Amino acid sequence: MRIMQCWDDGDVDDIRLVEILRKHGARATFNINPGGFKSTRRAAHKFKGEYQVYRLTLDEMPQVYAGFCIGGHTMTHPLLDQIDPDWAFTELVECKRYIEKHFGQTTCGMAYPCGAYSDAVKELVSKAGYLYSRTTKNSALELNVDDPMALHSNCHFLAPDFWAKFDAVKAMNGDFYFWGHTFELMGDDARWQSLDAMIGRLSDDPATEWIDVRDLFAR
Repeated sequence: MRIMQCWDDGDVDDIRLVEILRKHGARATFNINPGGFKSTRRAAHKFKGEYQVYRLTLDEMPQVYAGFCIGGHTMTHPLLDQIDPDWAFTELVECKRYIEKHFGQTTCGMAYPCGAYSDAVKELVSKAGYLYSRTTKNSALELNVDDPMALHSNCHFLAPDFWAKFDAVKAMNGDFYFWGHTFELMGDDARWQSLDAMIGRLSDDPATEWIDVRDLFAR
């Protein structure tokens, strides 16, 4: 059974996640929007109006994510289905170029900011050279790999039915894929411990194998 995870936005809390992933030998894809990063850590937004989210610096990203797969999330996180197509294409192309230049990855996928996309946007993503693009929708037990520019995951990492979905996919020896943002843990130690236990359980299961999302579309 192959398992995958991806995390969006490039937040400072990813540092803590990476420590957990390395401890358990887990693989992951980090989807970044480098136009929103600066030379110093930047306050982004307050999650649920109370938890201050900070972005990593441009210099920190290659160090923090060393050894992990990087995906695109556009340059500045616009809603791609609500902006001019030329602007959208520039966002996509420049993000991919940044990943190639600073992370040395010539093939990558991406995730739609806020899950916003359309058929026209899907065509732009394909034209820009991405292998796939993840939505925020959930698939049935089987991933919709036949529609890579609108790839759904199985669930969010905080989904109440996470383990029920995992067990159902495991029973059919399928591919299991989840996603999230580290800021959703809101710096709470108990929530971080739960995530640590979750990654450990997934990694220790003799039936599982971590892969990167792009491996679904290896050419």
